[in-house]
Amino acid sequence: MLIDVVKLSEKLCSFPIKSELKYATTKNFVGRVINGYEPDLTSLALLTPKAARKLCAVQNALIQQYHFGLLIYDAYRPKRAVQDFLHWTKQDVVNQYELERKEKHYPRIHKNQLFKLGYLSEDSNHCYGNTVDLVLIDIATNKALDMGARFDYMDTISRTTATSHEIGEHAFQHRKILSDVMNKFDFQPYIEEFWHFCHGGMKGREVSEPMDIEITSLMKGIVLE
Repeated sequence: MLIDVVKLSEKLCSFPIKSELKYATTKNFVGRVINGYEPDLTSLALLTPKAARKLCAVQNALIQQYHFGLLIYDAYRPKRAVQDFLHWTKQDVVNQYELERKEKHYPRIHKNQLFKLGYLSEDSNHCYGNTVDLVLIDIATNKALDMGARFDYMDTISRTTATSHEIGEHAFQHRKILSDVMNKFDFQPYIEEFWHFCHGGMKGREVSEPMDIEITSLMKGIVLE
């Protein structure tokens, strides 16, 4: 079962969680809409029920302590999207737009290294619905805070071990706040990507098999009562 965490947060939070699904747009490391995502449906983020409710608890804690909120770039991810990524990494065809996306997202490596280096996984936790990619926003402006690197910047600077010298003091503090509050509600970080958190780890999965349900507008607003 998957629910719309954005809609749920409208009920449970004083300020709702925001969503901008990057893989439903061309503004991602591939440069096109990814299989399994309805084009331009960016305001829908799906999670399994326990993970969704815990993320709302994270949102409330951030609001109360820091006046920050969450901006989701990806949550549940259909299995077909992972297969799309895998197929793309094996293609030799490169156009100018792809080169531009490479410069923005993986400038120092080749796309055929993304799975090997751990930036992508064939058994992605995202497909189980308890994993989310997100950053902090200032709820007064609705703007993303400085996190030291863009989402899906596949480089060592995106590691959770990056220092304030490497990414700047403001970004370092923002990453620490995000990590500390997410950890408090059992969202486990991934060392290679500061934006990636898995609720309960593999043991926190509420389903036993990866899901391949397409993300469409029909799912918007679905919430368990």
